[in-house]
Amino acid sequence: MITGEPRTMPVHELRDKARLAVAYATAGTPVIVFQHGDPAIVLITNNEAQRWIAIERALSTLHGLEVYPELVERTSSLAALVAGRVRANATAVRRLGREERQILDIPRTIGITEIQRRIKEIIDEVNAGRPSVIYSSGEYIAYLITPTEYYRLQRLSRAVAWFLAAGLDLATADTSEIVAFVKAFRERGSGAGEAGAMAG
Repeated sequence: MITGEPRTMPVHELRDKARLAVAYATAGTPVIVFQHGDPAIVLITNNEAQRWIAIERALSTLHGLEVYPELVERTSSLAALVAGRVRANATAVRRLGREERQILDIPRTIGITEIQRRIKEIIDEVNAGRPSVIYSSGEYIAYLITPTEYYRLQRLSRAVAWFLAAGLDLATADTSEIVAFVKAFRERGSGAGEAGAMAG
């Protein structure tokens, strides 16, 4: 899980123990790989990557309803945002539209033995913007993303948890469910408080 405690590993260890790193990732423990003392790439389970792809699609639906959870600094502000009592700053919305979402990019498929042979090139490819998905024994098992994307998803997980507690699972909800949730939330007028425009 993105929110789980990550395991760290130097790049030479990933090269020599690729299967072990993948085993950690597929068990739900993110693996942050360090190169020259800095985070270089992060391994997450393929199921987690697919979950975030679905969440990103749900967020796109929310954007169409003028709900921008990514722009909220505190989850305590989300009720007012969904209820329509605050509006997103137009400049912040434009900036959000330009933000990279690597998890949505088409990944390059690699095998575990390829990690052992050309890990430095793979790191360069991932950091150039294209994620990689590891294929083994007939299935996709793990994703490689940048640390920047990993930390972005971590921050976003707070908003995802708020929606889940409020009754909407962004990872599984379809468009009609999201629209119905927002409509009902606005009709109830849930959440007292903030009004006006969100800071950007």
